[in-house]
Amino acid sequence: MQSVQSVYGAQSGTTHSQGMAFGAVIGAGPMAMSTSSHGVHASNLALRLAPPPQPVRQSPWNCGIFALLASIVGFSLIPLLGWLVEHDPMALAVFVAVLCAVPVVVLLVLVRGQRLKQRHQVYAARWPAMMRIWQSAMICLRCHGTYFPPDALPAGLRPSQLLPVDLFQATVADLGARFALAAASPSSPLQPGE
Repeated sequence: MQSVQSVYGAQSGTTHSQGMAFGAVIGAGPMAMSTSSHGVHASNLALRLAPPPQPVRQSPWNCGIFALLASIVGFSLIPLLGWLVEHDPMALAVFVAVLCAVPVVVLLVLVRGQRLKQRHQVYAARWPAMMRIWQSAMICLRCHGTYFPPDALPAGLRPSQLLPVDLFQATVADLGARFALAAASPSSPLQPGE
């Protein structure tokens, strides 16, 4: 048995290379330039054993800016309303419908931003527990099974038998959610074990 963290670290990493390139361009003569490349490499096993991604809060400004721009565009067209009243009643009806849709779009965008914020808060609360469980997980490279030691789990949850590697990330997420729930609820029978 080896720790999942050490196997992941050994089978993944970043690469960086630098060098010089030489060549010739017709009319310009010989040229030299430096080259640089960056990359991430990971084995198939490392991808399946990857730690839970760190929570990244999406900017609420994205939704807010879109809502603001939609409002500005919608309401800046109000002067067009006077011209349409005089010239084309059908275009006026379409314009009024579009103008009425602007607040609805703004509201939908703001609701979406609020949902993204709530999802982030839930995931950010679970992430430390998921990382503790991931860091304590073990793997048998001979049979490709993962295992969670008893001291890594909240009291009341039994240690697992060997789990297939394909179920590892989903199990870490599930156990992390349970662990975070146990930590947040003092009356829960599942209390984090230290």
